[in-house]
Amino acid sequence: MFFHHIKYFFLYLIVFLPSVLSAESAISLQPQIFGKPIWQDVLVLEDKDQSFSQENIILGTLDSQFQKISSPNLGFSKSTFWVRLTVNNPTKDLIRWNLVFDFPLLDEVTIFGTGIPKSVVKTLGDIHPFSERNLDYRNPVFPLETKGETTSVYYLRIQSESTIPLTLFIWTEREFNDQLNKEQMIFGFFYGILFVMIAYNFFIYIFTYEKSYLFYLFFISSIFFFHLINNGFAFQYLWPNAIFWGNYSLPFFICFACITGLLFSDNYLSLKKHLPKISKLMWVWAGILLLFSGIQFFLSYRIAMITSILLTVPTALVMVFSGATTFFSKVRAARYFLISWTFFLTGVLLYSLKSLGILPDNHITRWTIQIGTALQTILLSLGLADRINFLTRSLRDHIRELSHAKLKIEESEKRFREIFQGSDEVILMMNDDFEIINANRALSKHMGFRLDDLRGKKITEILYRGRDQSSDYNVLYVNDKLTDLKMTGSIVNFKTEFEQKYVKEPKEMYCRLQYINFDETREVLVTMSSQYEDTIIQLIESEKVELSMNNYLRNAEIVSQRITSQLAKYLSNIEQTEVRSSIREIIINAVEHGNLNISFDEKSKALLEGNYLEFLQKRQEDPRYSQKRVKIEYSFASEFVAYRITDEGRGFDHKKHMEKSLEEMNEAHEQHGRGILMTKSVFDRIEYNDRGNQVSLIKFLNKV
Repeated sequence: MFFHHIKYFFLYLIVFLPSVLSAESAISLQPQIFGKPIWQDVLVLEDKDQSFSQENIILGTLDSQFQKISSPNLGFSKSTFWVRLTVNNPTKDLIRWNLVFDFPLLDEVTIFGTGIPKSVVKTLGDIHPFSERNLDYRNPVFPLETKGETTSVYYLRIQSESTIPLTLFIWTEREFNDQLNKEQMIFGFFYGILFVMIAYNFFIYIFTYEKSYLFYLFFISSIFFFHLINNGFAFQYLWPNAIFWGNYSLPFFICFACITGLLFSDNYLSLKKHLPKISKLMWVWAGILLLFSGIQFFLSYRIAMITSILLTVPTALVMVFSGATTFFSKVRAARYFLISWTFFLTGVLLYSLKSLGILPDNHITRWTIQIGTALQTILLSLGLADRINFLTRSLRDHIRELSHAKLKIEESEKRFREIFQGSDEVILMMNDDFEIINANRALSKHMGFRLDDLRGKKITEILYRGRDQSSDYNVLYVNDKLTDLKMTGSIVNFKTEFEQKYVKEPKEMYCRLQYINFDETREVLVTMSSQYEDTIIQLIESEKVELSMNNYLRNAEIVSQRITSQLAKYLSNIEQTEVRSSIREIIINAVEHGNLNISFDEKSKALLEGNYLEFLQKRQEDPRYSQKRVKIEYSFASEFVAYRITDEGRGFDHKKHMEKSLEEMNEAHEQHGRGILMTKSVFDRIEYNDRGNQVSLIKFLNKV
């Protein structure tokens, strides 16, 4: 008999225990209720395929299937959700109270139950015109009343393509009206900040035409409309009857805020200068967002909303990454940018944790997005103001520097004119077609011509042709030199004979041609003298030059002449020739043994076989060596001349070669390798680096 009763007891538990565990406790009403959240006190039933009939739900036949929920966020779902709540009035008086669904973007919510006042509109949501609501309020509200000492059961049917947070609150009538006044003050302050920032930046842009203010104006405006829509004010005041636009305006302004945020970040942080690749990525991503902002109107609201939210994640990441990277790169504007985004994202995070039930719902967590947005807006405006102040100070400094630079330029131009006109050499300026456009006074002294006689003529038209005018040798020769100049762009030196205006005899002149590049054009500078030394060179007191030479040996002679031409003032002709020859040998060594990796034995063998030029050409064309360069650094002053020659080869044992003597080389019958010995005898100091691919040479001038 005992076991018989035990059997029935367990059967009872199996049948009735689920309904006991899932049963909700009645929500107790009080004369004063200040926004009590009730999501933990209600039961929820999910109808995934809309198979539950309304009659069965209202009659209570499916009450056993209702369950409590662990989180108020039901997420994005195509299901219909039924919510059951039981309300008890323990007092003897009638209590009028409001059931508030604190989420303005809900598509549709319908209430069922006994005792609902006839004047109450039972179906609310943003798929219905705003004018059909019970109260002129941004959220759906059901004004209800419960008699004393009675219990009422209500059912809510919820359908929405948006996310469904079960943010249900109970307010007594008077307390709810007081809350509306407080809420209006808070929202008024928040939107007032945004509106003031919009107006402020608009007028700043009108006066400055600074693009940063324009992009920021669009960014704040998009944030402004996003909050108006998200908080339900846009549907309440701006488009109360535009159902389609009212739904799709939110994903549209999410995309628009991302687009304007990217453009503002790119301009504000000067990413084209500091992070050019990120700048290009931002513009590409902005294009994708712009494309989607148009396509989303043809998608279902759920897909458009989910996609737009997902698109904000990489947008926020790339903007925060840009801010952090530029901040660590010491970009001044990045400080305000990074701090402002930190406040905004912190506000979003806290609000999300509150919505998930992880943080408590209070006056702070309820307004974290608004607080974060307000702080972000103010900080970015301060950042723009700081940037303008910084640019203004920089502009003043630049104007001051330009004034000094202008004076220096004018002084330099004056000096140049004095040098140009006072030079004893003939100086011509030609255009790219080798037509004479300017000349100094020495032209008349040396050749009898004035500028007006030659302006517009080509230099070949003033060459000496002989008495019978039959010899075109000079013309062919100079044309070849002009072709070399045009093909290589390198300085061209040659000697030829020119006509004289009054004396019918040739005037032999040494000529030097080189290109002078200006902003949009280039001209040809021609210096002509009866002596090889250039008068301008004689005026130079000090000079520093860096050259990069390819692996053609003919350039060794040209370069060595160029970087030893100043020494005539301090050295005899023999000494100058020794320096030039030593430099040429060192450069040739750098090309042959350094860049072209020609060993001493390989060169000796090729010289003996008489095919060294062919062997050299193959090395010069070898892709392993063809791109290597010889770097020549040259410094000249009245006290010394210094050279540093560096190749890209593997180096060599310079100590071994430095220790050789001329007698040892003669005894070994070596045909080459004498450049280092010559250099030792010419320069006062010779230093190789450890690798042996760089040599520094110093010769002191004016030695007592």
